[in-house]
Amino acid sequence: MTIVSDEKLFAIVLYSTFVNNEHLPSVRDIWKNPWVTGTSGALVIGLVGAIVVPLILSAIICVLGFGVEGVAAGSFGAWFMSLYGGMIARGSLISFLQSIGATGLGTLGTSLSSSFGAAIGILIGAIGGSNLATYFKEMDLNDSENKIFGSLVHIEQNTYQNNHHMVIFTLMPALLYNDTLLRCFFETFIPSSPFANSKLFRFDFMENDLLLKSEKERLNRAIHNLLIDNYEKSRIEYIFRDNYLAGIKLGLNGYKSSNDKVNLLADIWQLINGNIVLDIDIDKIRDKFHDQIQIF
Repeated sequence: MTIVSDEKLFAIVLYSTFVNNEHLPSVRDIWKNPWVTGTSGALVIGLVGAIVVPLILSAIICVLGFGVEGVAAGSFGAWFMSLYGGMIARGSLISFLQSIGATGLGTLGTSLSSSFGAAIGILIGAIGGSNLATYFKEMDLNDSENKIFGSLVHIEQNTYQNNHHMVIFTLMPALLYNDTLLRCFFETFIPSSPFANSKLFRFDFMENDLLLKSEKERLNRAIHNLLIDNYEKSRIEYIFRDNYLAGIKLGLNGYKSSNDKVNLLADIWQLINGNIVLDIDIDKIRDKFHDQIQIF
């Protein structure tokens, strides 16, 4: 079980994107803040464009303790900074986080499965994860926002064989027949997908008086440009009903972004979002690995 389910993550990320691209009205000002923070962070770490959704990036920065006003007391960032005694090595993990991103995270990112990396992972998950639920609590869509969002897309997370999960997006006519909204949807889904626990996705097309049948060629072309350019063709399966396009399945098992920074941020997200309940003394674990980190 995770702190932020895939269903919730995609709903919040998509809604915030629609609002910040002025496709939906902003009912609350909260949607602007993480977008601004995340966009700034993306520029600093060189993740320009739609590689990581700003809201996800701002969440990672926040829960690790690296904010606009400095490093939060008691956070993972504060502890990690203390290990360096104020001397921050250029290109180190802490320099990456402290600046919201130099390039040093890549070194530790390859070690997350090792014993040392796993220890860091425990600390990231235990310290950062405790803040994630609080960060997202205010972003739960209210009744008004759910109604507005539901006019474009419905999201459902299902469990199937072997406890695997699939996220089902039902794309409504207002989204399907608007090229700008359709592009915005997929351009948001694509950079968000590495952060989902689910590896199987289905996009169902909601027909409107059979108009979808006449739109088959346009949708095929749009989806080809938006999905196949980012994923291998073999990962995409078209769903037909009565010889008409009714939806798409997308399998991302084993898929990794070509951008190492994105993969590392996705790893950190999974650690933070793991909802790990640990009966441990965090201070003892910090002390135990202090010397190892200094040597590293």
